[in-house]
Amino acid sequence: MQEGLLTLYSEVESSPVRWLWYPYIAIGKITLLQGDPGDGKSTMMMNLIAEITTGGAFPDGKPLEQPQRVIYQCSEDGVADTIKPRLEEQGADCSKVAFINEEVNSGLTLDDERIRDAIAAFRPRLVVIDPIQAYLSSDSDLQIAGKARRLMQHLGMWATAYDCAIVLIGHLNKKEGIKSLYRSLGSIDVVAAARSVLQIERDAENMDVRVVHQIKNSLGPDGSKISFSITEDYGFQ
Repeated sequence: MQEGLLTLYSEVESSPVRWLWYPYIAIGKITLLQGDPGDGKSTMMMNLIAEITTGGAFPDGKPLEQPQRVIYQCSEDGVADTIKPRLEEQGADCSKVAFINEEVNSGLTLDDERIRDAIAAFRPRLVVIDPIQAYLSSDSDLQIAGKARRLMQHLGMWATAYDCAIVLIGHLNKKEGIKSLYRSLGSIDVVAAARSVLQIERDAENMDVRVVHQIKNSLGPDGSKISFSITEDYGFQ
């Protein structure tokens, strides 16, 4: 047997899971936030970023100990006319929110070393990729089990190495009548690699209200469902 190949578990020092937001988002792990287009995934995340960068509180009332840095990488909206105004509207400290400028750094993909370099340089507590589908080198990357697994392994190693939580925002596929976990886009390996999966959907009785369900938690008990509303008059509540 090759020397040094095996490590005894008795040589490993046990440590507790560390949480950014218990029991929904763990530090050093991948969380998947999914839902149908227009159901409020990005809006919820921007509210979360505002609270994290100002040392506020999570949607369930749990307080943060101190303000933290965030990388928010979003390809679906304009930086100047949409993303920054929305962050400001939610009350975020934009001096603590960074992104990779894709006008200069084109062709950014999910396993791109430039993402790792940005995390290493900025040392955020939270990294958000929105949406995951925009950062694939081809449409088939999430469909092929081996490719999907390697992509998620890269991200998982970066989360662990740089002590941050990574949240991937994804759209659901259009299949109806199947278990929620199997409505995630791509290979089941994507869901398997995520330690927590959160799903947003509209309340059937009030379309302004969104409900967040934790449909997977590999690190502890499932969290309670969380509700919020998005209205033209009052915004996110």
